[in-house]
Amino acid sequence: MPRTAWNKRLTPEMEQLIIAHYQEGHTAREVLKLIPFKTKKTVYDVLEKHGVAKRSPYGRADYKSYHEAIFANVDTQAKAYWLGILLTDGYISDTRNNGEPQIGLQMIDCELLEKFREFLGSTNPVLHIKARSIRHQPLYRVTVSSQRMAADLSRYGVVPRKSALTYLPVLQQEFMPHLLRGILDGDGTVSHRQDGGAIIGFCGSERLLTEIRMWLICKLGISDNRLHQNKSVAFIQWSLDADIRKITRYLYQNAEVYLERKKVLLKRYL
Repeated sequence: MPRTAWNKRLTPEMEQLIIAHYQEGHTAREVLKLIPFKTKKTVYDVLEKHGVAKRSPYGRADYKSYHEAIFANVDTQAKAYWLGILLTDGYISDTRNNGEPQIGLQMIDCELLEKFREFLGSTNPVLHIKARSIRHQPLYRVTVSSQRMAADLSRYGVVPRKSALTYLPVLQQEFMPHLLRGILDGDGTVSHRQDGGAIIGFCGSERLLTEIRMWLICKLGISDNRLHQNKSVAFIQWSLDADIRKITRYLYQNAEVYLERKKVLLKRYL
């Protein structure tokens, strides 16, 4: 391919060319022969932009196999869903000595943690945390360390010590149901009433719950239920069958990833 300048601008077609050849096994230096650029940084910048993991260079100990830039753009339902999970059950620790923030997700659902690990492309194991007492359930945790991922997540409100600061990010409308389903699977509640019906609700910061409430009311026309406050945690719930049906169908339509135990309780409304 000729090495003319092409105005020295990377086009989407050139970026896809870089990704395709790199994923076929070509080195960054070999990929450079196909484009009018001289430094390997151009190749690595494209890989990072699109969340493509770099191959380990000669077994370097500081190499990261996971997709550090996966939240650079929340443009798939999976990214929206996991952002919702991280808004609720995730955390970012910025107190590590080496200055590299740690992004973690801790839940009681091991199978969901495995899916999150696979989503990140991480080889880090899912850690088992023993229950503190017979009154508590065991927990599971996945962590990665990344300055880039922490910076990307901060644009959506996932920040250190976020409890009182959490808000509802506004994504493209097609991704909002998946974001809200992630929030439901993280800090939401689904239960059965004595008459066989269901109750669905959300809990969290007052700001987050206020914004979720207004989004669902305006989008779905469900009941204008009141927000309740229990100390520092707000919660809201719906129990009318008509409301449950609208919320359930909105959250689970075309859903590819979800917490099975909560979806099962809502099966009759799908």
